[in-house]
Amino acid sequence: MSAPTSGHRLRRTRWHTLILELSRAQPVASLTAMVWTTSLVMLACGAYIAVASLLRTGFTAPGPPFWVGVAACLGGAVIFLGRRYYRKWYYHFLQPATGLAAALGIHLDGGGTASVADASLYLVLAALAFFFFPWTTAGIHVVVNTALLVLALGSVPGVATGDILIMVCGNLVVGGIVGALSRLTASAVLAAEVDVLTALPNRRGTQSRLLTALAGHRAGAPLSLAIIDLDHFKQVNDSLGHAAGDELLRAAATAWWAILPPSAVLGRWGGDEFVMLARLEPVAAGQLVDALREALPAGRSCTAGVTGLGTADDVDSAMRRADQALYVAKRAGRGRTRVWTPEDVVDQREGERRSPQMNGPEQSSPEQSSPEQSSPEQSGPDQPWLESQPSMRSDSGSSASSEPSGPVDPSSGASSRSMPTAFI
Repeated sequence: MSAPTSGHRLRRTRWHTLILELSRAQPVASLTAMVWTTSLVMLACGAYIAVASLLRTGFTAPGPPFWVGVAACLGGAVIFLGRRYYRKWYYHFLQPATGLAAALGIHLDGGGTASVADASLYLVLAALAFFFFPWTTAGIHVVVNTALLVLALGSVPGVATGDILIMVCGNLVVGGIVGALSRLTASAVLAAEVDVLTALPNRRGTQSRLLTALAGHRAGAPLSLAIIDLDHFKQVNDSLGHAAGDELLRAAATAWWAILPPSAVLGRWGGDEFVMLARLEPVAAGQLVDALREALPAGRSCTAGVTGLGTADDVDSAMRRADQALYVAKRAGRGRTRVWTPEDVVDQREGERRSPQMNGPEQSSPEQSSPEQSSPEQSGPDQPWLESQPSMRSDSGSSASSEPSGPVDPSSGASSRSMPTAFI
């Protein structure tokens, strides 16, 4: 079999980019919000169909619409109970599935005012689609559900053409209003989570993305976190002025974001400190950070600590381990990347005992590490992929485990991408 040509790779990349764009949720549509909203809507719609069916039959033997409603309620309960395993892209299947269930209920109602009343459920689906997703994606969902609505109402007697047109127009109007309000809310959310200087997520925005990524992290899937600290940033501010320091921060953010993989998160944690989250093994993530170090302006350097994340991790434990690795890397001479090992906890304790005067208010630096960030009493969950491997220094100056890993192509990300708004 011949290797794929550059044209094939380009088309595949374009399709992948298109799929990611269509799957991207609004900033206000967090995973928690989507799970709760979807499950509650399915429960409410299912309960409506079931109760309406019983009322129409005088609480006699339940008919098919009743069981459709019960199935919708069960679906909502399953989504809620399995919320830990829920993914945002699941909604692209749940939306048409719910529309199909509503169409089946309309058809089984037998026509007339009962079917028209049940068709109002599509207004809820249209509102959710425009609330959760961009205009294009939401429009696709509404077109599919509107087609199901028209087919369902057209298949039963006693429904006038005017009733169908009213329901179709209602879907568009309600969806448009909710979509506009959602985007106004999203603008406010983004404004509060974006660092004005670098256009990257600020500490609040980065933490939100870290929490989302950890909530959706599956066992066995690679995920690594890195703390990246610009070296001698205070000297840049003192000797060249704060304008030069600001320009260095902007240049670093622009250069790094251009070469990161599309699924990575990069945010400014505060001061001269950045945080990166990537779906890579720790050693591969360290190689990616090495590429970021090389992308800095001439004469500038940075130091980084990297750690892998497990399903039992939280943001605090991951940040603590990455900060411990960063501490050891700075003590070794800066301008390098280090992957966390259990020995880093001991090294940090020894460094603090030998140089207690070096502790200061800022994080991630041996001369400026806060007690909260540098406290090593908890080393996080075991990381078997690192514990059994000796630490070694690579030619590029990075310190990582000797476990072999495949090459990392940091240029796989599109250089023309916009700054991040979500971790996909």
